[in-house]
This record gives sequence, C-alpha cells and structure tokens, in this order.
Amino acid sequence: MKNNNKILVIDDEAYIRRVLELKLKKRGYQVMMAKDGEEGLQVIESQQPDVVISDIMMPKLDGKALCVKTNQIKQERSFLTIIITARINPEDRDWIAEMQDTLFMEKPFSPAKIVETIEKYLRDQG
Repeated sequence: MKNNNKILVIDDEAYIRRVLELKLKKRGYQVMMAKDGEEGLQVIESQQPDVVISDIMMPKLDGKALCVKTNQIKQERSFLTIIITARINPEDRDWIAEMQDTLFMEKPFSPAKIVETIEKYLRDQG
C-alpha cells in the first residue's frame, strides 16, 4: 500500500523514531526523520509533510517552540501535529489546545493509535 502522504517523526530517542518509522512505512507512508526540533523545522519548511509527530523534550528547539513556529506555517498550509511526551503538565495541555491541528498523545503511546489518528485526519482533509 503506497500513498503520497509524508510524515515527519521528530524525537531525540532513536528507538522511538525507528518504531514509528517501521509502523508508518508498513502503512505505505513516506517517512522522514529528525533528531531535534531545529532539524525538524528545516524538514517541515523544505519537504512540507502532511503530518508531524514530535516529542516536547528535545535539544536545540523543543516541541513547544517548534509548534509555535509551525503554527505560522499552518496559516498557509495546514498539517497535523501530534505531540508525544511522557510528562505532561496542565500548562502544556493549554498551549497544545491553542495550536492549530495539534493533538497530544502520552508516552508510552500506541503506534496503532497514532496511525489511526493520522488516517482519520487525512480522510477528513480529503
């Protein structure tokens, strides 16, 4: 099953990137990877992914700063952002709720649930 949807996974933990990459490629998605928010932002600007999966706690540019920057991009071109993190506090829930097309999933997360969420979003966009 091949499709043209591009998904970017941004996480400083290689095994999380790998788990998501395998699950998403199995579903036919084009998967791109970034190990920190700065690298992720460059990929978002150059490759225009349909979905971004990002951790909050990352070096160089954390998930919140990344979301604030990409929220500007979303004014021109909408895409889904899924924030994954092990530690969420009420302030994080507040800013995530204010971001356009941004959802939160707690670690440990279910790769199947992430795929289901992505597929629903892409169906609703089409």
